[in-house]
Amino acid sequence: MIRIKDYDLSSHNTFGMKVRCALYIEYGSQAELQSIDWDSLPQPVLHIGGGSNLLFTGDFPGTVLHSAIRFREYSFGENGEVLCHAGAGENFDSLSEDACSRGLWGLENLSLIPGEVGAAAVQNIGAYGVEAKDVIREVHCLERDTLSPVTLRCEDCGYGYRDSRFKREKGRFIVTSVVFVLAREYSPRLDYGNIRSSLEGEDLDKLTPSIVRSAVVSIRRKKLPDPSEKGSAGSFFKNPVVPMDKYLSIKDAEGVEPPHFILPGDMVKIPAAWMIDRCGLKGEKEGGAMVYPTQPLVIVNDTGKATPEDVIALENKVIGTVKERFGITLHPEVEHV
Repeated sequence: MIRIKDYDLSSHNTFGMKVRCALYIEYGSQAELQSIDWDSLPQPVLHIGGGSNLLFTGDFPGTVLHSAIRFREYSFGENGEVLCHAGAGENFDSLSEDACSRGLWGLENLSLIPGEVGAAAVQNIGAYGVEAKDVIREVHCLERDTLSPVTLRCEDCGYGYRDSRFKREKGRFIVTSVVFVLAREYSPRLDYGNIRSSLEGEDLDKLTPSIVRSAVVSIRRKKLPDPSEKGSAGSFFKNPVVPMDKYLSIKDAEGVEPPHFILPGDMVKIPAAWMIDRCGLKGEKEGGAMVYPTQPLVIVNDTGKATPEDVIALENKVIGTVKERFGITLHPEVEHV
């Protein structure tokens, strides 16, 4: 177990914010996690994954915990299912690549999403029509107050759009590992975004998970910045879900049909990126922060020296401009700490 006081968190948040914490602890097993003397820790206590969905708004006065529980185990389930049990500290995209290389369907649409397995379950990450909840069978945790192991079935995790029980009951559970249910049976999901069009020339009846993964990776790399080159936290805003009549009023006011996705209950999801683009905010800057020109859903640390105040100022400008034009309040997907 690693314990470091007055720790630099620059390498633990993909925004690259120059912030510190009073104490950093990295543990490599559930037993090490259970051995921590919680009462002696500087407060508050924050558990992080890869820091790919965080905006530190300043130095953190308490303790930052990080999991180094890393393992992958594959086994057969029922009806030809393959179960993949992975430690919370595993790199999620590396796991996706591994599963695809084994010919297993399920994680390919989630390729190149940064972060770790535990955080994927907490955030209910999603892309191209797939969410983590679609492939999670169960989540293994430690309940903070009792230090007792708990296994939650997917249906007990309270999953919603970029939401979960873990977020709503913040601090109660610490994820130690996740079981994903994958399939050998041909089951690509191609109808969200431009995956299908990017596969032009491929025999769609002979696709493999690795072929679909390659298409997704290519699409994402064209649109999204490499965090090692320009710091960001990926998609900064959630895509708003509105009633059908609100969607129709936007369509009438804009004179074009917005891209959209019909949901149950006469609700419609509209891409936040489309609204930000319509507001002319691509490339908009505040200090060292910028709305990324090829994907306006992303705010980047453009200069490498952006401060939390720069990012928040730009966030507020985007929210205010979209609200004024469309009457919709965007909400950040990125967690502010």
